[in-house]
Amino acid sequence: MLSKILPYMRCPHCSSRELNSNASGLTCPVCKKFYPVENGMLDMLGTGREELITPFQRLMQTSAIVAVYEKLWRRAGYFLASSRSFRQEMDTVLQLGKDRGAGLSLDLACGTGIFTRPLAFQSASIVVGLDLSRPMLNRAQTLLNREQIRNVLFVRGTAFSLPFADAAFEYVNCCGALHLFDRPDSAVDEIRRVLCTGGHLCVQTTIRPERSAGIACFLERFIRFGFFDEAELRQMLWERGMEIVKSERHRISYTFLAKRSG
Repeated sequence: MLSKILPYMRCPHCSSRELNSNASGLTCPVCKKFYPVENGMLDMLGTGREELITPFQRLMQTSAIVAVYEKLWRRAGYFLASSRSFRQEMDTVLQLGKDRGAGLSLDLACGTGIFTRPLAFQSASIVVGLDLSRPMLNRAQTLLNREQIRNVLFVRGTAFSLPFADAAFEYVNCCGALHLFDRPDSAVDEIRRVLCTGGHLCVQTTIRPERSAGIACFLERFIRFGFFDEAELRQMLWERGMEIVKSERHRISYTFLAKRSG
């Protein structure tokens, strides 16, 4: 699997495309960085890189949350935000992505692979799941092995310096995470860079409620759970050459498909 995506990767430290592969991982001959494969997962972050994560992101790296993430945490959180079932949201996301091309797909901030695995079932090509959290990815790899899915590679990395070449992907999925990033605009810059012209981006995120009795303000200030203004979100995407072509809103949950123009 690693050899198949090697032509689409780059060193996140020095941006070199000249990576060497062996059974234990990748080596960059330019900056001499080594990126190991551990438990089937490629670690393109390591321990030496400082990464700012929000309190909410830190909470989701705890073993207790990882254990209940798919069956309870994600489903309950989505229902509170949208008043509809997570199964309905999954159907929406898969429907938006069903016409994507035969190229590589990226599931950004994949967590335990809750979207990665269904996307892989739907795809004849490789799906890369990337996340910052080692505990989430370890769980994702366990579930992947259990379901015997062969066209997925999990990668540990940061959304602010994706370890992939320009225009590497035809499709990027980022559901339930964009509003949690400390710098969502920087993440969108990187998404645009790795998305090919004509490629699509699918996102589920949160829109700031008009009235929330101060709850939204508390979440943003103290837990760093973010909200977007829909018009500002569309403007941010448009400034980066991406336009929303389909969208659904259910209470504060907003799911959309955007296309990258030339």
